[in-house]
Amino acid sequence: MLDWHPITLDDCDWMRQKLREEPREECEYGIANIFAYSAAIDLFVADNHGCFVTKCIFGDYNAYCFPIGGGNKDAAIRDVIAEIRGSGIESEIYGMNETDAAILEAAFPGAFQIQKERDSFDYVYLRDDLVNLAGKKYQSKRNHISFFERNCRWSYETITRETIPACIAMSEEWLRENTNEFQDDLEQELVIIKKAFSAYEALGCVGGLLRVDGVVVAYTFGEKLTDDMFCVHFEKAFSSIRGAYPMINKQFVLHELGDYRYINREDDVGHDNLRKAKESYHPALFVEKYETRIN
Repeated sequence: MLDWHPITLDDCDWMRQKLREEPREECEYGIANIFAYSAAIDLFVADNHGCFVTKCIFGDYNAYCFPIGGGNKDAAIRDVIAEIRGSGIESEIYGMNETDAAILEAAFPGAFQIQKERDSFDYVYLRDDLVNLAGKKYQSKRNHISFFERNCRWSYETITRETIPACIAMSEEWLRENTNEFQDDLEQELVIIKKAFSAYEALGCVGGLLRVDGVVVAYTFGEKLTDDMFCVHFEKAFSSIRGAYPMINKQFVLHELGDYRYINREDDVGHDNLRKAKESYHPALFVEKYETRIN
């Protein structure tokens, strides 16, 4: 059996080492992301045959990540499958890339239906595209930014320990202004954001904020995934301020992410409006993911 325990900051270093052994482009494997989500869901981690594995428990349903690291993949995945089969609980293995799917199929030929999950594909953009917004396809983004610049007394700052409370206060106000059918999800997201901010520096997060008349109206932050890819985990802006969203996107990438070629802005979780928003920035590529459900 796998030796599970709730993730703590002490786990982040050895898990990050496993990611250095096996760099991943999927947003699910960002250490800050994993740590932050533990605030809202029952999330556990295990060191198994030289790999790390995570398990999320959703009542009578479990979700496992594919084992990550330079250890014995075959042994690690066999332990995961043995636990799932022994539990009798419906489960899934998520966030797999094509190589992971091939390893799982080779270990258990024909046993599972492994399929691509479009709603989980990460949208990846070229840094230069997000900074320059060149060409007709980005005309509307440039128009919104131009309006913001003409009509707002604004400034950009790197997020620091001192400015985190202002970002949290902005998130709380944002939530009050965005009551809708997804209220439970939005409230849970705020809990996750606060967890990430609570260990912001230790997690290696990088972020930026916008002020208008001295008040924070937008912020964004994330973490390094690979040497040439950064992942934006969280972004908030007041939609009542025209241009705030495209402006924080551009300014953050311009000022903080000069060392990266690619910017991963995560998946759209199957939400139509979110998909349209992400497509409007014209991704250079997708990080395709596979999953399998096991009864």
